[in-house]
Amino acid sequence: MDLLLARFLQCGTWAACALIGAGLFFDTKALSAGVALFILLPVLRVVVMLAVFAQQRNYLYVTIAATVLAVIAAGCVIGLRLAPLAG
Repeated sequence: MDLLLARFLQCGTWAACALIGAGLFFDTKALSAGVALFILLPVLRVVVMLAVFAQQRNYLYVTIAATVLAVIAAGCVIGLRLAPLAG
C-alpha cells in the first residue's frame, strides 16, 4: 500500500508540474489547475490513509485522520465565507 500511495503522489506531482508548465506558456487555467492539484494532493493522501486505517481497524488513526480532514474542511468553509469580506 505504501508503494501505491508513493506512486500516486509522484504521478500527481508530475501532473501538477506539467499543468503549471503548460500554464506558463499557453493557458492560465492550466496554471490554476496545477496549483489546485498541488493543494489537493496532501488532502487526497489523508483520505487514502483514512481508508487504509479503517480497513486495518486502527481506530485511533482513523480518528486522527478524520479530525485532520474536518479541520481542512472547516478551513475551506471559513475561507469561502470570509472571501467576500476580503474585497
